[in-house]
Amino acid sequence: MFIKSATAKIFLAIVFLSIATVFAADTNLFLSETGEDTLRITLKDAIFMALERNPSFLIQRLEPKIAGTNVSEQLSTYDPKLNIVGNKSKNKTQRFLGSRPDPFELTTDRYQYDVTLSQALPTGTIVSANANVAGTLSSIYQDQFSGGYELTVTQSLLRGFGFGANLANIRHAKRDLEISTAELKSFAENLVADVENAYWTLLLTAQEINIRRRSLELAQRQLKESEERLAVGKLPVLELAAVHAEVATRQEALIDVQSRYEQARLQFLFLLNPEEQVSWSTIPILLDQPFIPKDSLDNIATHEAVALKYRSDLKQAQLMMKMGEIEISRTRNGLLPQLDFFITLSRTSYAKSFKEGLPDLKSPFYDIIMGVNFEFPVLNQRARAQSRRALYSHEQLELAMKNMERLIQRDVRSAYIEVIRSKQQTVATRVTRELQDKKLEAEQEKFRVGKSTNFLVLQAQRDFISSQLDEAQAMVAYLNALINLYVMEGTLLERRGINATEVSN
Repeated sequence: MFIKSATAKIFLAIVFLSIATVFAADTNLFLSETGEDTLRITLKDAIFMALERNPSFLIQRLEPKIAGTNVSEQLSTYDPKLNIVGNKSKNKTQRFLGSRPDPFELTTDRYQYDVTLSQALPTGTIVSANANVAGTLSSIYQDQFSGGYELTVTQSLLRGFGFGANLANIRHAKRDLEISTAELKSFAENLVADVENAYWTLLLTAQEINIRRRSLELAQRQLKESEERLAVGKLPVLELAAVHAEVATRQEALIDVQSRYEQARLQFLFLLNPEEQVSWSTIPILLDQPFIPKDSLDNIATHEAVALKYRSDLKQAQLMMKMGEIEISRTRNGLLPQLDFFITLSRTSYAKSFKEGLPDLKSPFYDIIMGVNFEFPVLNQRARAQSRRALYSHEQLELAMKNMERLIQRDVRSAYIEVIRSKQQTVATRVTRELQDKKLEAEQEKFRVGKSTNFLVLQAQRDFISSQLDEAQAMVAYLNALINLYVMEGTLLERRGINATEVSN
């Protein structure tokens, strides 16, 4: 029975040794571990590369330009319009004149040329100036030519009067442009935050690979020492099983973190979208290390005030409020009846030749026409519905903006708390790591003199490895918490030295 038990123990130890040997023989399991291309990059360079090359951002960057074309389109409403018309006709008929039994053949040539320049003004005024020349050449009658000038002014007195009603579409278009620019700033802030998070995540996983490898080396060193003690009879064979199991477990952890590194590397390259010749197997070499920023936190009220001033989504809500006010003004004007005043002044000259028939401002022949045009829709249900809808929509926007301000305050306070927590954790994890290091040294020394066991040494190693990981994670968590706070404030671009107005150019 003892022989079978000993044989089983030895067999189990050999199995664990074989598994550990297989794992240890192949630690470069992923492409990037042997990749030849490298990309040496700082965090600042990564941010600007993403802003220049990220496909999603390049797509979003076109939105303000598209919105700008709508502004130009609406401004074209008040572009002057030039209209030139020329026509010529010729006809041949028969006429009976007097008591003559035979008809005369009448040939008539007519032509007319008109040039009209019109301009609509945002006051609800339309000004039109016209110059024309007309002539009639007849085979029987006297040739006749005429020319004239005409000036017509039409002014809306009720509906369509004033800048509020007539500039509504232009102001809408400009607010749309401002909203699009604010959306782009928000998109840029989120992109910068994603790049920074990806940068530190990639760095963290690289550090974890090194920690896991050192952890594996510690376990393998412990295995070697255990084998040496077993060889001289100072350790039972059963002790090897636990060490082999620990080696295999740490090898599994190393494989997992290598996989996570690959995922983080691909995400980082995707955000940056480097030059086409840089392949997916490129290994980013990150030149910056995690650090504690010099600038300290202000009081929470200051951060809230900054957020209420700089948050892009709040600016968009405020711009939507202004658009609502414009719509109220426009629809309120639509409730009025139509009342237009118009006046036309003209002078006409008559002559027997084309040259003498050209328009002449000194001609004694003139026309003056003036009047009003009145239209009153009896029910006007459409305009009333539009006005009510504008009022309800504006009220809805007011409530939404107040709610958004509360959400922003909550977001800022939550992010502020996380920054404080993560900063304190950086100190606590550093102290823990230093103590766990000393504890491991003490346990290893006790094992060498026979006063400890493999279980206690391996446990001390695990605690030390865990403290190293916690320290690295705490530092990156602190940086990510700061990034999130700046995003909640809407100041990330400014804090990174990026001019928000240049982002859309």
